[in-house]
Amino acid sequence: MKKILSPLFLGIAAIALFTVSCAKSDDTPVYDAAAQFKTDSVTLKNYVDSKFPDAQYDSGTGIWYEILTEGEGNYQYKIVDTLNAKFLKFKPTVKYTGRLLSGSIFDQTETDKTTTFEILTNTGYYYPFESTIIPAWTFAFAPKQIGDLKLSGLTEKGLQKGAKIHIMAPSRWTYGNRATGKIPANSPLDFVIEVVDLK
Repeated sequence: MKKILSPLFLGIAAIALFTVSCAKSDDTPVYDAAAQFKTDSVTLKNYVDSKFPDAQYDSGTGIWYEILTEGEGNYQYKIVDTLNAKFLKFKPTVKYTGRLLSGSIFDQTETDKTTTFEILTNTGYYYPFESTIIPAWTFAFAPKQIGDLKLSGLTEKGLQKGAKIHIMAPSRWTYGNRATGKIPANSPLDFVIEVVDLK
């Protein structure tokens, strides 16, 4: 009986020791969104200064942008008021290119093709609720405000049909600290978005 218990006891002791040593060696840093935003801000400022000196800075979001083509029309962005919150609702058809700041393209629409998104964004938190776009895109599309409701959009009327915008956004408004496909965690991103249609 002693011969059977000794290896069993040693095995349990080894597992316990391994578990304790793993717990002590876990030095994974805690994600600090504010610190990352500061880092991204410096990175984006250097990027813009060297490549896009005419870009404008939006201090509310930390997004740099250039209006490449003013849109036409007078599309009215709509607020859907529900029992729990207010949502900005719109459906754009676009062409776009997304790049890392290194210049490599991680996503784009195919030549001569477009893509359509259905957007329902919670206006209280500026973060997509039922949306297929990242928050940076919501800021690009949305007007500064609708009535008394401030939306923190980059332009007064929001993007209109035919508009083309270049945005460079901190990771807070892209994918945060999650790696996504070809995009590493904590990546500021560069997008050119052309609005083909709005509904």
